[in-house]
Amino acid sequence: MDPSLVQMFSLEGKVALVTGASSGLGVAFARGLARAGANVVVTARRQELIEQTASMLRQFGVEAEAFPADITDEQQFEDLFSRSVHRFGRLDIMVNNAGYTDRSGLRHDLGSFKRMRSVVELDLLATINGCRLAARQMLAQGSGGVIINISSILGRVGSEFRAASYHAAKGGVDALTRVLALEYAREGIRVNAIAPSYFDGTELMGKVFESTPGTRDQAVSRTPMGRLGQPEDLEGAIVYLASDASRFVTGHILYVDGGWTAGGGYHQIAPPWETEPGHQRL
Repeated sequence: MDPSLVQMFSLEGKVALVTGASSGLGVAFARGLARAGANVVVTARRQELIEQTASMLRQFGVEAEAFPADITDEQQFEDLFSRSVHRFGRLDIMVNNAGYTDRSGLRHDLGSFKRMRSVVELDLLATINGCRLAARQMLAQGSGGVIINISSILGRVGSEFRAASYHAAKGGVDALTRVLALEYAREGIRVNAIAPSYFDGTELMGKVFESTPGTRDQAVSRTPMGRLGQPEDLEGAIVYLASDASRFVTGHILYVDGGWTAGGGYHQIAPPWETEPGHQRL
């Protein structure tokens, strides 16, 4: 094997910040970066869980810190950046991962505005602010950097899942990724996104599968590869976009979905809340 090719994927000496790294996909993203050699700051609201993540990352021989923050609070997010830069001296990789969806299953007109606003605040507005803070730091350093936003297959297409605010927020993340890629292309800052489909082994999807029996089988039926994603499936994607292996890639949405978007997610069996495909129960 050519060592120079392996080096293209190395993140040794880089510093990354990953939001929403208390469980699920955020842990997988942080683990992938650490395995490639990056020092990592992980953040979420639950201190005990991000401490567990940081402890796991140190097993790969890198430095890791767990700094709790509610990133929907502007001051807390700015303080997080200050602490991270003070600890490591720089920031090279920003992963805007934190997010959640409405699991109520209510049709849009029956949902609460409070819940809709909370989804958009975390999934879209916090990502917008994370990009702003990361770009500001990277520009000050003068050496470029990488911003990776975590979107979803549901940012590209509509679906029968009753979570309109989530679809809207992730569609906004896709648009944000493209426009910022243009804004910072000449500044050496690459902006891309990863759009996962339905994944096992995450707290979010675990609760969805538990609250709505049959949803897991329905999701599998819509995935051409015939299975749900595993958190480990995302590690290669995050390392690729964070490393020099993708040095001429910006403004790209990378779908990690087992072929879901290739077929538009056409479902083979009706979801549990439909009497037949396309006909929803009230």
